[in-house]
Amino acid sequence: MINTLKKIDRFLLPDIGRFHYAPYVYLIYLSIFFTSLVFFQRYPNGYIYAAIGTVAFLVIYFHSHWVSSRQIKWNILGILIIGSFMTLITPGASVFFVYAGAFCCRLGSTKKAFMGLLVIIVWILALTITFNFSPFYYVPAALFTLLIGGINIYEHDITLKNQALMLSQQEVRDLARTSERERIARDLHDLIGHTFSVITLKAELAGKLINKNKDKARHEISELEQISRDALKQVREVVTGYRTSDLNTELAHAKYVLESNEIHFAYQFDDIEMSNQINKELAIILKELVTNILKHAHASQVSAKITQSEQAVILTVVDDGVGFIQSNEKKGFGLKGIEERVKNFSGTLEIDSIKQTSITVTIPLTEASNND
Repeated sequence: MINTLKKIDRFLLPDIGRFHYAPYVYLIYLSIFFTSLVFFQRYPNGYIYAAIGTVAFLVIYFHSHWVSSRQIKWNILGILIIGSFMTLITPGASVFFVYAGAFCCRLGSTKKAFMGLLVIIVWILALTITFNFSPFYYVPAALFTLLIGGINIYEHDITLKNQALMLSQQEVRDLARTSERERIARDLHDLIGHTFSVITLKAELAGKLINKNKDKARHEISELEQISRDALKQVREVVTGYRTSDLNTELAHAKYVLESNEIHFAYQFDDIEMSNQINKELAIILKELVTNILKHAHASQVSAKITQSEQAVILTVVDDGVGFIQSNEKKGFGLKGIEERVKNFSGTLEIDSIKQTSITVTIPLTEASNND
């Protein structure tokens, strides 16, 4: 039973964080509509029309949580149309306009959101004048639409600013890390230049001594071998520090690359204790997924989330692009290579491309530590 409810929940709503169940709670305001239907019904068959309208509203309501800012206006328009028809049955249908106002915060900017609210208020007034509705209808409809819509716009704006601030702080740390790696690269250059100079001198000296003093020549060759071994060890240490990718750096790089292509990118990276090996592998997987999105998805919004569930680390990448079916790529997205990487850690790869493309990689932390 619980698993069935979870499947229904995953079908109805995307993962929207700690307020995931809030959209279900907000449906309680439909009780205003049903109460009004009982006491103020204008037509005998109003219950039938109300049932049809409610089902249509619920479809649009849950679909609204999946669509992008470019598409949400059509969902708002759909709710307005349903609310207008239901208003002819009972005045309590004005609650639908409140739902439409609540979604205005998703229109892409604060200016567009308030313009959306203004359009809804004008819509309400037009209905009032056309059908000569009483103040019992238009006063609460306009008031609560402005109130709820305004609060949502304010909270949405604050949330975006907080996310931008946190991301900016993270990017500063990532830039500092990148700067350190550039310093390592310079050290690598200096190390190679100095070491090869010494090797060249030693080799020339050994070449001159080989026919004159073989013992000294052997000694120089022995030192040359030791210098080469030490240099190789130092180069490996420096290169390892410079080339190893990690999730923090790859997330910052993904944001830069995607937003340079006008694709909004948001991410969440929980504080997880994981091995360097799993960190590196997930960074490579993330890079491959971002590359696939750029090449094939035609997306406008992408999100990435790295969380821990019990003894596993979970990487989830979601985009609002065309999906596998429309792009005709299926596993041509480089997913075979990702599958092999995940399989090496006894992990799983899940793909959901029904409403939007969601790819989830789960790797057990115990298996990851065993592979180090």
